[in-house]
Amino acid sequence: MLLPYEHTGNKKSNILLIFLHGFPDSMRLWDQTITGIQKQDVQILNISYPNYHQSQNLKFGLDFPEVVKRIRSTIEHVDNGQNLKKLLITHDWGAFYGYLYDQKYPQTVDDIIALDVGAQVDLSLKPGLLIESYQITFAMAFLLTLIPIVGEFFGTLLAKLYMKFILRIPIPQNYTARINYQYFYFQKNLLFNSIFNKSKKFLYRYKPSVPVVFIYGEKKPFHFHSARWQLTLSQNADSEFIGAKTGHWIQVEQADLVINKIIDRIARLKK
Repeated sequence: MLLPYEHTGNKKSNILLIFLHGFPDSMRLWDQTITGIQKQDVQILNISYPNYHQSQNLKFGLDFPEVVKRIRSTIEHVDNGQNLKKLLITHDWGAFYGYLYDQKYPQTVDDIIALDVGAQVDLSLKPGLLIESYQITFAMAFLLTLIPIVGEFFGTLLAKLYMKFILRIPIPQNYTARINYQYFYFQKNLLFNSIFNKSKKFLYRYKPSVPVVFIYGEKKPFHFHSARWQLTLSQNADSEFIGAKTGHWIQVEQADLVINKIIDRIARLKK
């Protein structure tokens, strides 16, 4: 089964750019980025997920392995056997999906540009507690949506209050806590798999199979990557590790930086 997607650009090009957004965004997150690369003569595949996109609604959302499988199906559907060169561009949960995709289907994309979320995260005391506090809150908000009639209202209210007063991040106009299922499935994996069987932990011993350009926002109370992630990337001479004077939404706050990095990687694929 396919995920919701938009396929635009020059459909005769042999280069396919694949965009994966994160929470609490939509495909529209990438509009400014896509506008900035319109002259690059590439195909563009902009992917979303159930409950984020109105065309697909699933009460329980989807666990990570199923999303990754559907990302694969969607890419293969658009590629249609052409063996296109592929650049995967990701942000937030989209970055996490991207790493899982690369782990499951190594070297099926040529390059990755990942924004603000690394494959290894700093879980020392302060950042670890901060990350777990909001993840558990958002997971609880999703669970509330499963209660008939009133659940979605109270789950969404809980998440909105946390976003507004604790995280202080923008809340999308049509936001509903039904999109919070990533937090539930992540915590479920952390509780049941990571503790009792580390080999089932998401991204266990993951090393990228292709070059990764990782760009993170420096202006945040904590980072979604660790020194180990920087070390991992340093082992590939074609990877990059870049700090930007932004918050979490780098593609909005420093659009030119992201656009120029995409253009650089497109040039590599054209050689």
